[in-house]
Amino acid sequence: MRYPPKSQAPEYLDAPDQDPVEFAGLLEAIRRTNRWYGGRTLILGYLRRFAAVIPHRPLTILDVATASADIPAAIAAWARKSGLPVRIAALDINLDILAAARETVRGLPEVALVRGNAIALPFPDRSIDVVICALSLHHFSFDDAAAVLREIDRVARSGFVVNDILRSWTAYAGILADTWLLSRNRLARRDGPLSVRRSFTWPEYHDLVRAAGLRGVWVRRHRLMRAVLVRWPQGLHEHETRMRPSGEARYGR
Repeated sequence: MRYPPKSQAPEYLDAPDQDPVEFAGLLEAIRRTNRWYGGRTLILGYLRRFAAVIPHRPLTILDVATASADIPAAIAAWARKSGLPVRIAALDINLDILAAARETVRGLPEVALVRGNAIALPFPDRSIDVVICALSLHHFSFDDAAAVLREIDRVARSGFVVNDILRSWTAYAGILADTWLLSRNRLARRDGPLSVRRSFTWPEYHDLVRAAGLRGVWVRRHRLMRAVLVRWPQGLHEHETRMRPSGEARYGR
């Protein structure tokens, strides 16, 4: 079998009424994944390039399915250090997750928490400079993930960055080793491997972009088994197309 078998089993992260201590441990495991395995660095790398060509200040950013808002917090810290005015909306539908996120962004007035559904974002068309979504697309079925991408594209005025796991045996083995060697959390030990099995393969990410009807979007491979879907802001577009890495594809104009 070329890929781990696809699963649609629900993750504990999406299920209500979890033990609060165990749920907090699960969210910490997700923060550790973002911190250790490049999730934050990946998003910040794109935002640096985006911010250089987007004239609006403050720069407005929406994080879709934010979990405990560690990436918005990292963006706020980077923006303060860079002297860049930002306003960040961190959106999630889960009230328990938003309660944890409130602690993460305490003391960061740049970040506003918003309860909302990723399939029907509560923002007007082209109202946010940059929309990001990290390690969240796999929580949705194929059709719902395509709907999320359409909503992200609708709301993003200048561009967006979506990144998630590539479903592969390498990613599956890596997450098994991580969750069983570095975590004792029961929820993380199940959700980690399951998240790989729920995620999409390289061909399926291309299928998602086509199903969503997106145009001007690149599908890129990144290290540590990540796929990135990106719509570049005007001004970066032509430069980035000349830097096209192996295995990348662009859809529409």
